[in-house]
Amino acid sequence: MTASVITVVAVVAGIAWLAVLGVSAVRNRGSEEVAPNLAPGLTNAEVETSRLEAGQKAAIAFSALLAVSLPLYFLGELDRQEAFVDEFAGESIARGEHIVEEFACFNCHGPEGAGGVARYVEQRSGVTVSWEAPSLNDILFRYDEDEVNYWITFGRGNTPMPPWGVPGGGPLNDLQVVDVVNYLKTIQVPQAATLEDLEPAITVQLDRLANAEATVAAAILNQRQTIADIESAPAEFKAFAPLAERADELEERAGEGIDTDGDGISDSVETELSALTAEVAALFRVVDPIALDPEAPDADLADEAVTQLEAAIERDPILERNLAEVEAAIEGGEVDPSTGLTTAALEVLGESLAEAEALGVAGLPSDIVSASDAAELVEALTEASGAEGADPAIGELLTEVATAVEGSADPDGDGLSSAAEDAITASMADAAEATIPFQVAVVNLDPANPASVGGASDAATLNTVVGNLDSLRVTLRVATENNESLLATEVGGLGFLEAALDQRAWEIDIEGVAEAMEVSTEVAQRAVGIFNAKCARCHTAGFSAGIPYTQEAGSGGFGPALWDGRPLIQFGDVPSNPETEVDLLVRFLTEGSEANKPYGLNGFGSGRMPAFGAILSAEDIELLAAYLRSGNMDGSE
Repeated sequence: MTASVITVVAVVAGIAWLAVLGVSAVRNRGSEEVAPNLAPGLTNAEVETSRLEAGQKAAIAFSALLAVSLPLYFLGELDRQEAFVDEFAGESIARGEHIVEEFACFNCHGPEGAGGVARYVEQRSGVTVSWEAPSLNDILFRYDEDEVNYWITFGRGNTPMPPWGVPGGGPLNDLQVVDVVNYLKTIQVPQAATLEDLEPAITVQLDRLANAEATVAAAILNQRQTIADIESAPAEFKAFAPLAERADELEERAGEGIDTDGDGISDSVETELSALTAEVAALFRVVDPIALDPEAPDADLADEAVTQLEAAIERDPILERNLAEVEAAIEGGEVDPSTGLTTAALEVLGESLAEAEALGVAGLPSDIVSASDAAELVEALTEASGAEGADPAIGELLTEVATAVEGSADPDGDGLSSAAEDAITASMADAAEATIPFQVAVVNLDPANPASVGGASDAATLNTVVGNLDSLRVTLRVATENNESLLATEVGGLGFLEAALDQRAWEIDIEGVAEAMEVSTEVAQRAVGIFNAKCARCHTAGFSAGIPYTQEAGSGGFGPALWDGRPLIQFGDVPSNPETEVDLLVRFLTEGSEANKPYGLNGFGSGRMPAFGAILSAEDIELLAAYLRSGNMDGSE
């Protein structure tokens, strides 16, 4: 019997008892009402017999009811309280989800808390960077709930993560922070998924190191463009301000005149706004798109593309990458009339011929000096790849060769391959848009269609366009009014990046690490990959800001520096007898630190060091410990 049923039974019984008392009172009333103070009192016999007995019987009956109903009620009390606990927990989760949405936590931490980036001014350089924000959908594998509560409340200083709790200076009270933690508990991925993420994470980190120089070069180019934008802001503001004012005027008279589609925007305003957005885009566009037609001789347009880009680079350095793309397409796409192949294709085909010989493919040409030789190579590989039990490498080689041959096609006979023409067309289309501010978008409003752009109403499109142009006007005005100070900051940032390219502090010599660890290069590579994937965010200065800002491995950041033998001092060497002695460093990596509790040989925990036992295997934790103890984290010693 449920608690609610018992309650209903008790209430009904009480009402019945009151009804009996009421009926009895009515029956005992005389025909003439006598004032209570004038009525004769009851005799002792009446009080001590029938009336007393009636009261006693009623008391016994009610007591019996209580004796039965209360235990039955309490039998369901646990279930009732558990139901309330679930209900309160659900309400807390819903409130937490609302808070996360309201304060846009996933704008930085990625969709569903899977990890993302946040805009932040890097402290050493003054450059605005995309700071790597950690994932939240596995955070409870690294920290317990109290530690997560702490990070939300107090944030992380010198990072984009602000304090959100009132004690840290944020807007959320203690219960709201608990609500957020309860919500985060519901989005945690399974442990197996976290373990599976390790290998891709290691690959990402090793690629990060391999491509570091190109990444820093790109950052320098972007910084040069930022400086160029600031330098040109006064002139651009002067030219753009009247266009922004025209947009404001169009918004003010949006409802005036004929409105064919009845969307609240007059036909004339829709037409003028469309023309205005095209005019604004043209103001900032410095090169025109060039489209080469593979079916018509037009190789001269490739030279025109180079000329346009070379002229525009002084104002917009960002176009250097497009110039490099176009020049590479021209160089690699020139078709040799004597062979009918491009230089790039000849190189690929020569390498492929050597590989095919190594694979034992029969019927190969002796050399690749003409299109017929290339066709002979394709035929031999096609036959070999179709044979029973053929090596899969032959099929992969066939794909490479066919792509190279196809890339040499020059149907219009202008000496430039179709692939090169397509590459030049794509690069010029990109260049034409590269210098246009993100706030500017060309729209084409149709006076006969109330939702001309992307399904949004024309009224909404008008508001968006005018709002974006107003935002751009503010940006240009601020850059104009603060030109000197902004330039000084960004020029300093450029100097920092150029110095970083020279110093190459991010570099890690895998062979040097392997030698220090006394392991193979493959094992050392894995150790470095794990450290960068799981530890460097806190223990390598500048790591989260990106490769250009990354200092020496283990140099210390939010967490302490790990170089110069610190792990050995703090945790000692590997135990001589692992079966009877505890490896303090392995235990620390596995369990993390607990606030106000000692760890290692000299440490006293703050709770900031996460536990990795739930997201790294024992073997990987031991490998990480060996890397930390090696004392040569960048392999340079």
